[in-house]
Amino acid sequence: MESSSLRYIYCGDITVAATYETELEQVVDSSFPMTVLIYVAQGDKHYQNGNIHESFPEGSYMLIRKFTEGTLSKSVRAGQALSKSYAFALTDSFVRDIINEIHIPSDLPPISKRVIGLKKNDLLVKLMEFVRTTVEEGSDIDADTFSAKTKEAIKAIIKADPSLAVVFKEYTLAERIDLSAFMNQSYLLRVPLKIFAMQSGRSLSTFHRDFKMIFGETPHRWIMKKRLKYARKLLDKDGLKPSDVYILAGFEDLAHFSRAFKKFFGHPPSKLVSLN
Repeated sequence: MESSSLRYIYCGDITVAATYETELEQVVDSSFPMTVLIYVAQGDKHYQNGNIHESFPEGSYMLIRKFTEGTLSKSVRAGQALSKSYAFALTDSFVRDIINEIHIPSDLPPISKRVIGLKKNDLLVKLMEFVRTTVEEGSDIDADTFSAKTKEAIKAIIKADPSLAVVFKEYTLAERIDLSAFMNQSYLLRVPLKIFAMQSGRSLSTFHRDFKMIFGETPHRWIMKKRLKYARKLLDKDGLKPSDVYILAGFEDLAHFSRAFKKFFGHPPSKLVSLN
């Protein structure tokens, strides 16, 4: 088994859920373009942003709110070979479609906390069991199923803490955010450009126009460069293997990563490994 394994569930071309297993205790800078519900199945997960430190032990459920920045890391306990987590994405378009079906009190105060621990309940357990079995079966889901599961996820979160209902009211309308900061935090996410556009509060055409004006090149070219440079840092500075790096750097498979790396840098990624 490779030391890292990342598997996705898709609804069309949108990544809606995933499982991640790794032997690595890797620290990753993160920014989430959508709200994500995570179950820490094995090992522990840690979040840091400035002087804010949060740890979520094995068995925890956690909610990471849209546009949350910081670093995420994983650690394993004595006797464990791997850390493992399941994730379910609450995408804006699906939340908007169903939010009016769920009663949200109008007098709830705003919540400033970005990463929130949730109390375990039967709805959370059922949702993550669906993620686990769907990934193991290797099947994707249709829009109706994802809509139903999104509704279940929101109900599960509100059941864990009714005050969190305000999160979905706050995040159902996209805002046009700083594209430079957003993309520099989100380029490792494997989502289509239309999702980057939507999560930044732009139409796809406006996203392309603003992107070219800010970065001076197309989104595809810029994202590829950023991922390759990040991969080189992991290989050179952190001493990781190509079979670990391609997943962390946002590539679909090792062969594609190796070809792109060689084309950009003039040598295969394995050359850096042999030099370390």
